[in-house]
Amino acid sequence: MNLFDPSRVLSRRRLLTLAGGAAVATATGIGFAQSASAATGYGIDYSDASLTAGSVAAAGYGFVCRYLSWLPNPKVLTLSEAQALTAADLGIVSNWESDGLQDWQSGVPSDPYSQGAGHATEAQRQALANGMPSSRPIYFSVDFDLQSSMYSALNSYFDGVASVIGRSRTGAYGGYHVIKELFDNGKITWGWQTYAWSSGNWDSRAQLRQVQNGISVAGHDADLDQAMAADYGQWGGSGGGGTGVILPSWPNITDGMTGPSVQAAQYLLRYHGASITADGQFGAGTLAATKSFQSAHGLSVDGQIGPQTWSALIVQVQSGSTGDAVRAAQVELNRFGYNLTVDGSFGSGTLSAARAFQSAHGLGVDGQVGPQTWQMLVGTGTGATGGGTVAPPWPNVIDGDTGNNVLAAQYLLRYHGASITADGQFGPATLAAVKSFQSAHSLSVDGQIGPQTWSALIVQVQSGSTGDAVRAAQVELNKFGYGLSVDGSFGSGTESAARAFQSAHSLGVDGQVGPQTWQMLVGS
Repeated sequence: MNLFDPSRVLSRRRLLTLAGGAAVATATGIGFAQSASAATGYGIDYSDASLTAGSVAAAGYGFVCRYLSWLPNPKVLTLSEAQALTAADLGIVSNWESDGLQDWQSGVPSDPYSQGAGHATEAQRQALANGMPSSRPIYFSVDFDLQSSMYSALNSYFDGVASVIGRSRTGAYGGYHVIKELFDNGKITWGWQTYAWSSGNWDSRAQLRQVQNGISVAGHDADLDQAMAADYGQWGGSGGGGTGVILPSWPNITDGMTGPSVQAAQYLLRYHGASITADGQFGAGTLAATKSFQSAHGLSVDGQIGPQTWSALIVQVQSGSTGDAVRAAQVELNRFGYNLTVDGSFGSGTLSAARAFQSAHGLGVDGQVGPQTWQMLVGTGTGATGGGTVAPPWPNVIDGDTGNNVLAAQYLLRYHGASITADGQFGPATLAAVKSFQSAHSLSVDGQIGPQTWSALIVQVQSGSTGDAVRAAQVELNKFGYGLSVDGSFGSGTESAARAFQSAHSLGVDGQVGPQTWQMLVGS
C-alpha cells in the first residue's frame, strides 16, 4: 500500500481473492473458524481515515489494523480515531508501513539495521501517542514480493526494530516466505501474513491473516483479516469476533453433484469468464472450468469446488450490481425461501432478502453479499447432493511435527531415495530430504509437506507390493486401529485392512492404496 499517494486507497495486489481452508490448523489455506474453541475474529485493515468506527462495528467486524508512518500523512491513525474505535469496542492492531522499505525493490539500504531502528522509534512514538499500551506489539510491513537475496538485509532490519521495541513486541506483515524466514530465524514474535505472494501456503505461527483485498465496508475500500489466535496484538477495545458468529464450513462441490450451490458456483465461474451453462449439474464442462479457474488463480487443480476455490470465486455484490455474480447470490438466497427472480440485477428485492438473511443469521446487516454472507449462504444447509466421496484436505506437515503422518512421509521420502531414518520426528534431516525432493520434482521448495508434495510423494501400492511405500501405507492404516506389522509387505492382512478402510469411508473397495485412499488416510 502506498500511504503517500492520497488518491490511492488499499493498492495491494488483487492477485487472488480469498485463499480459504476448512480448518484453522490447515496450512494449505486460511482456516475459517468452525467452533467456539477456534479463532473466530474477523477484522479489516484500511487506509481511508474517513471510515468511521461505528460503520466498522455495524458491519460486524471486531478489530481494525491501522497504520503508522512518516508524518504528515492523512491516512495514519490519530488519537481521536483510536478513541472512537475503542469506544466502539473495536480492537486496534498497530502496523508501520513506509515507502522506505518499498524502496528495497530498487536496492537494499547499506544499513538496514539503522533503518529498522529508525522506523521503530517513530512507530513507537506515534503508537504510544495514540494510546497504545507500551506492552503491545507493532507490525512492520514488507509489502512487496521480497526476494530471497534480500533475506540477510531483512533479518538485519528486524534486528534494528527489536533494538528499539524489544523482540517480544516485534511483528511483521508480509507473504508466506517473509513471515516464515523471520519466524524461523527468531526475528519476530508476531506475524500477520497476507495471501499475496504466498501461493496458498500459510505459516501456522502467524497470529493474523489477511485473506481478501477489495471488500467494501460502508462504501469504503478495505481488506479482510482473520485472527488466528486470541491474542494477535490488539489493544483498545475487546477485539473479539465482531458479531461473534461462527461461520459454517465451505462445502466441497464435486463432479456428479447437482443442486442450487452447483448452479451458484457455475454462475460465479461464468462471472470469471467461463463459457458454461448454469444448469445446476456438475458435469464435464463445469469440471474443466473449475480446473481452469484453479490453475489461473494459483490453487490446487483438483476440480473440486472446496474452501480455497469458493473463497477465490466469490465477489462482493450489492445494490446496483449486475451480472452472473448477482445471479449466484440470488440462487443461494432462494435456498432460504426468498423467491427472487434470478435476473442478475441487485435491486430492492435482492437487497431486502440479503438484509433479512443477515439478520436471521446474526450477521452485520448491510445488505451487501460480502465474504461472511457468502460463506453463511453457501455453507448453511445442503445446497448440493450426489457425487462421489470427497476426500479431506491434504495436511501440512512441517519441521518440528511428530506422529504417524510424519513417519509415513519419511517412508515415502525413503522410497524416493532419501537416506533418512523413519522415526516420526520431523527434524533437520527430514527437512533437507523434503527440500531435495521438492527441487527434484519442480515443486515450491519450502520444506513443508503440503498438498502438492503429498501428491508427488504417494505411489499406489497393492497386493504383492513391497518396500517403504508399503510401510507408509501400513503406518497410516494403523492410525485407524488395524494393528498391522509395519514390515513393508503388502500381504493379505494389509489388503484386508485397506478394503475395510475403503468400505468404512465410502471409497471404491479394491484393496489398493491409490490416490484417493491415500488422501483419505493422510487427511483424516
